[in-house]
Amino acid sequence: MTGTLAGIAAVAVPLVLLLSAAGQVRAPGGLAAALRAHGTLPRAVTGPVAAAVIAAEAGTGACGAVALLLWTDVPMRAASAVAAVLLGLYAGYGAYVARTRRGVPCGCAGRDTPMTGWVAGRAAALAALALAGALHGLPAGPAPFELTVTITAGLAFAVLLWTLPHAMTEERRPAG
Repeated sequence: MTGTLAGIAAVAVPLVLLLSAAGQVRAPGGLAAALRAHGTLPRAVTGPVAAAVIAAEAGTGACGAVALLLWTDVPMRAASAVAAVLLGLYAGYGAYVARTRRGVPCGCAGRDTPMTGWVAGRAAALAALALAGALHGLPAGPAPFELTVTITAGLAFAVLLWTLPHAMTEERRPAG
């Protein structure tokens, strides 16, 4: 079971990181604006911090994707370990901002999803998946059927975790 979970992580985590980085590229300045709205950093550093975060997501996601495509265990473990730390930091930061600032955007993937506990929960779930990948590594010699199930489950986890915060956002419309 642990091998399957690590295999799912090897698919889901890099995919989510790459999707997030792509979203940031499509909406430049969105993360910096969200960081300014959070009020946790001096305004002067929000741009550089946003750029560093996007570079970390893109680099970690790309390394994980290449390691998956080449099916190389050590680079996958390393990319998963970096992803676990990055996503763990996101989870802690997201939980803090969700508790202390109401109605601010998360800045996730350049979207306008509000920062909520769902954002922090998604980051925590991805961090746990990445940690499983870092500790266990890629499954050794899976049968084609097992590989198909693992890849399909990884894609499903990625889609579910990617959409979770936005899907759980409740829009309030004026009565009338």
